Amino acid sequence: MTREHGPTPSDEDHEPPLPDNPPQDQPSGPAEQAAATDWTPPPARPWTVTIASALWICLGSVLGLAMISFALGPEQLTLSTGLFTVVVWIGVAVTFIVLAKFMREGSDGARIALTVLGSMFLLGLWPALFVLPAVVLQFRPASNAWFQAVKAGRPRQGR
Repeated sequence: MTREHGPTPSDEDHEPPLPDNPPQDQPSGPAEQAAATDWTPPPARPWTVTIASALWICLGSVLGLAMISFALGPEQLTLSTGLFTVVVWIGVAVTFIVLAKFMREGSDGARIALTVLGSMFLLGLWPALFVLPAVVLQFRPASNAWFQAVKAGRPRQGR
C-alpha cells in the first residue's frame, strides 16, 4: 500500500535542505557589500598610528593613575581646590584616552585635538616623553595617507 497524502512521521523530523547558492539580490561578501553601498573599506591602519594612539592612551592612563593616587594619598584634599583639581585632571586623562580611540578609528579631528591638547603638556619632562613621539608618528606620511584614505572612504552624508 502506497501513501500519497500527508507527511510520514519520519518526514517531520527532517528540515528541508538549505539552498547551495545565496539569493542573488543580497550582497554575500564584504566586496559585494562595499559595492552595494558605494563605500570602500579603508586600508589597514599603519603602525605609526597604532603606536601614536598607544602613547596617548599611556599618557592618559599615567595621568589618571597619578591623580587617583594623589587623591588617595596621605594628604587631605580640601573640597574647595584639591578635589576639584583632581576631578578636572582625571577628566583630561579620560579625554586623552577617548580621543586616542577615535584617532585609532581614523578621526582626523581627534588627531588635531590630541596635538593641541598634548602641546600644553610639553612643559613637563615625563609628559613630553609621550607627546613628542606621538605627534611625530601621527603626522608621518604613512599616517597622513591613511587618514586621507579613511576620510575618502566614508559614505557621504545626505545621500
